[in-house]
Amino acid sequence: MMKYEFENLIGHPVSDEEYGTIEYVYTWYPTISETEGKAQIAKLYTDFGMPLIEDMVERAGKMERLGKDLHIARSQVTFVQDRIKALRGEKL
Repeated sequence: MMKYEFENLIGHPVSDEEYGTIEYVYTWYPTISETEGKAQIAKLYTDFGMPLIEDMVERAGKMERLGKDLHIARSQVTFVQDRIKALRGEKL
C-alpha cells in the first residue's frame, strides 16, 4: 500500500515515520488479511490511533522473522529434493 492510499482511507496525512510503522504492521502482522488488509489497518488507526499500531510492531517483527525462517527452510527442502533427483538421474 502506498502512503497516499492510506491517507485517503483515513482522510488526513500522517508523518513518514508513522507511515513506516503502519506499513510494517500492515505487511507483517499475522492477522492482517491479504485481501482486506488496507481497510483493516485504516480502521485500527482511525479507531485506536498510533499507540495500538506501535503495540503491534513486536508481533509483526516475530512474524517477519518466522517468514524468513520459512523461506530458508523451503530453500533447503528444494535443495535436498534436487540432490535426490540428481542421484536418481532425474532431470532437475
